[in-house]
Amino acid sequence: MSETIGFIGAGQTGGTIARLAIDAGYKVILSNSRGPESLADIISFLGESAEASTPDKISKAENIKIIVLALPLNAVPTLLPSLGLKNKVIFDASNYYPYRDGELEELNSNKLTTIEYILKYLESSNKLVKIFSNIISFQLRASATQDESKQTILPIAGDDTNAKQLANEFAQKLGYKTYDVGPSSLSWKFEPTTPFYGGIYLPKAPENSDHEALKRFYKKTPANPLTHEKVKQVLDDTERPTVVGGRPENYPNFLTEIIYELYAEQAKAKASGSSKLVL
Repeated sequence: MSETIGFIGAGQTGGTIARLAIDAGYKVILSNSRGPESLADIISFLGESAEASTPDKISKAENIKIIVLALPLNAVPTLLPSLGLKNKVIFDASNYYPYRDGELEELNSNKLTTIEYILKYLESSNKLVKIFSNIISFQLRASATQDESKQTILPIAGDDTNAKQLANEFAQKLGYKTYDVGPSSLSWKFEPTTPFYGGIYLPKAPENSDHEALKRFYKKTPANPLTHEKVKQVLDDTERPTVVGGRPENYPNFLTEIIYELYAEQAKAKASGSSKLVL
């Protein structure tokens, strides 16, 4: 019987991970804040290995041991405590974006990393692993491959060895290698504004590409196939940012435009009462 992965959050990141999980032989159950009916189009797109539910039902389902958390950070303080999550392994794909989540002093001051912030709102039997948070959804989709010579590397961080091993096995089945950065307290090494957030995966574009050609290229081209030696070098050289959180001004215009266009398509579907996965 195929293992079932639960998803709390079914936007671009959650939906992309769900697509890759289905391709790898998993079943997925998706949820969002607007109810299962709003996910009908995504479920139809993903096929018979996908179904829609609610965060509450997913949290209480005994057959679901692994949950992918892909929420806006501003939803965490209200939603997570209400779910009663216990004894789950949670793959945390969230990021801190102040323009969306509001300014959070605990993060701005570097008192906590994003995963440590989330841990505050969960019962201690849950085990969190930071993974899938540093790669943009279209890079994640385009770069998955079982050809190890072409695989790139996803960093992971967390405080439980067994949970990190599950994250490594899951990533391998999806078509990725992993690199263990260490405990949750070191997950800042691949949060926004660090070298290992997004930019490290960007392949070299064809020379003389104009703005629109760059966008087309990066939306479809697989990420750089990183080595563990390269990842170690980058992480060892990374200093903790003093300006924390993802901010549009920190990224190339073409990259920001691609992301905004994806979210605009999602917003249009949301306004019509539906959801859309843009791959």
